[in-house]
Amino acid sequence: MPEESVVPARSSHPSLSRRTVLTAGAWSIPVVAAAVAVPLHAASEALALDASGVVWSFPDSTGPLVSGSSELVLSGQVVFSVPPVSATDVTVTFTWQGVGANAGADGIWVYGGNNGGLDGWTFVLGAPDDGLYPVVALQTTAAAGTAQVPVVSRYDGDTTKAIMYGEETPVGGGAEYDGVYTIRFSAPGYADAVLTVPYTRPLVD
Repeated sequence: MPEESVVPARSSHPSLSRRTVLTAGAWSIPVVAAAVAVPLHAASEALALDASGVVWSFPDSTGPLVSGSSELVLSGQVVFSVPPVSATDVTVTFTWQGVGANAGADGIWVYGGNNGGLDGWTFVLGAPDDGLYPVVALQTTAAAGTAQVPVVSRYDGDTTKAIMYGEETPVGGGAEYDGVYTIRFSAPGYADAVLTVPYTRPLVD
């Protein structure tokens, strides 16, 4: 009796044909491809910008005519960890946070003048017009295969003159400038590069 009950149960399910097996195998191929595509995409997100080659200075804080302003001059370049395969927009965003006696300041004053800004970059927030802005940003486009993008500030044709300064707070008839610039470089598909640039007003006799 046990053998008789097993035989009908086995014969009631038709066996898979070779055609059916091949069809099932074909449907599995896109599933495998999708699984492989995820890590490749994740790897692309690990690309990064490197701003260690960007140098800043405060020209109004040295020399015989020191007035103690947080004027900013930039030079150097931002580097792609891997060059982009197509034209890619790169954006640099500046913000300012005052500290100490200047703690209430949270804007950036952009100088006017001829060709003020960064060489080859265009203002997308703020403008070279002697105006105050909460955020200042410039943008440029890197061609496919570009390894690095120059970051050179210029004001009235002079690369030693500042293009902006962190907002000051009037204190006792003077102005306080202490604070921190945050300079963020970003591009689609790349991790941001962020510079934190502190300024402390020098003691002036």
